[in-house]
Amino acid sequence: MVSKAVMNKRKAQKRTLGITSNKTATVWRKREAVAKRYMRAAFTQMGQKGELTSAHNLGHVQRVSLYAGEYVKTMGGGLKKQARARIGGLAHDRFRDAADSMKQKEQNIETHETKGARYMQPLFEKRYGSKSARVIAEAMGKHGSLPALSEVGKNLERDGIAFADKFFEANGAYIGFRRSMFMGERADWKAEAIKRDVAHNPAALRYLAVEAILKESEKRVAAFSDLSKIPTHMHKFVKYQVEWQHKLVAGLQAGDKGIVNLTTVLFAEGLKEKPRDLGELIKTYKPVAQSDAAFKQEAMDYLNGKLAVKFKQLLG
Repeated sequence: MVSKAVMNKRKAQKRTLGITSNKTATVWRKREAVAKRYMRAAFTQMGQKGELTSAHNLGHVQRVSLYAGEYVKTMGGGLKKQARARIGGLAHDRFRDAADSMKQKEQNIETHETKGARYMQPLFEKRYGSKSARVIAEAMGKHGSLPALSEVGKNLERDGIAFADKFFEANGAYIGFRRSMFMGERADWKAEAIKRDVAHNPAALRYLAVEAILKESEKRVAAFSDLSKIPTHMHKFVKYQVEWQHKLVAGLQAGDKGIVNLTTVLFAEGLKEKPRDLGELIKTYKPVAQSDAAFKQEAMDYLNGKLAVKFKQLLG
């Protein structure tokens, strides 16, 4: 019978040779490939049923997946943790609707976070085992809020998905487009648009768009400007992200031509029964001033992956 010491020595030798890590990487690459196919099919089905929002489409979860894995890697997480973060990132908005999740929590209504985690955990258990399923489901179920400082690092997968969703994918100028369109899609603002009959009143449409995006942006800026609740290694990135949101708020408050046009065009698109793809809309958006031209350039750089290096540099 092989002694425990000998077994540990063999494991150490395999790690030194990269055998264990290579095997782990291969296994989890296959699992990720299956998760990608599953989510692509799921999002296609949700889109056909009219259950998708432009702000929470396949491109969104793919980017959250990418940056969640990169965050875990940067924080020293191993191959398995990186893969689990990417899988959780892909699945985190499995049932995302156009409701205000913050308001749902206040009213004790089940949010998309917990609904998705509850649905996916049994599927994860069949493929990844109970421990990995629990870790990924916990990360999905809690991605709607930032982890407390005392909790940061205890579940890197949860940290990665939450930060990717709240900071990386809510990046700078891109969030100006994304938030403007999502406010138009959100049930409460849709109802207000009908109430005010903005479809037949361009001035009322502009006023409502500014009101909706300004109200939501001021709330988000306040939440993310308090660095005492954000881990130190995220401070530089959060400052970078919030700086663009300050520009958005300031532009709306001042009635800046470019910023008002950006928010109105995107908000109006969100009000439609079948809005266009957000990425395509940003690509074809025609700026009317230097302000919205700068927002478009930064957003396009983000969507094209040109900011990935900058993001890593900003992580302390």
